Amino acid sequence: MQLKEILLQDFTNKQKKNEIGFTLQTNLFQLLLSKYLQGIHTQDVEYLHVYCLGNLTEITYDSYTIENGLTVKIPYNPIQFLNLQSYEEKFSEYKRILDSFIAPVFLEKGWDYTPVTKALNEIKRHEGKLEFPLKGTPKKNPNRKYSAFVYGIHTITSFQLIGKILDKNGECLAEKLLVEEVPNANIYRRFLGQAKWIDNYNFQVFSKTSKWVETITIKKDD
Repeated sequence: MQLKEILLQDFTNKQKKNEIGFTLQTNLFQLLLSKYLQGIHTQDVEYLHVYCLGNLTEITYDSYTIENGLTVKIPYNPIQFLNLQSYEEKFSEYKRILDSFIAPVFLEKGWDYTPVTKALNEIKRHEGKLEFPLKGTPKKNPNRKYSAFVYGIHTITSFQLIGKILDKNGECLAEKLLVEEVPNANIYRRFLGQAKWIDNYNFQVFSKTSKWVETITIKKDD
């Protein structure tokens, strides 16, 4: 069995309404880390859940966990992370959390921490965002004069789904912010549905699991 995910959660500070707290902000790092995490062989653990508790003095283990999971409590108050301003500072602090509190867990369990270090180096290349196309796009309209592009941008503070329509020369004829949500893939995943041209001038993106739909329209040819 191999470790697939390291998830950090704030169990010290209560998140306020409409606040993008520690757990949401670090979701970007979690997704990217999982993308590059390879070669960590464990006996029976695929998911490492890390509870950050400012009132602890040492690393402890929690008996409650999910199947094929391990829950660890660490002596860390996420307010240290939240008080930082720049993405670079937050990434450095995230790396410090893993090196200071998760590396000792790996050592105790006999797991290789090298893949985590390599994955953290890969995260740097993304420069604070995960950008990806919506499945099935780009897509040409029926008369094949225009192409519709839809892509998601996940940062530490938000998720945006953006649609564009370009002509054959690459000129942007229309651009629209389709969705803006909190940076949590479990929440914004419902918007990553299907996309299709209704006709030559109207392109729709719609959810598979709800009634949500957005349309991008361009002017008809003269």
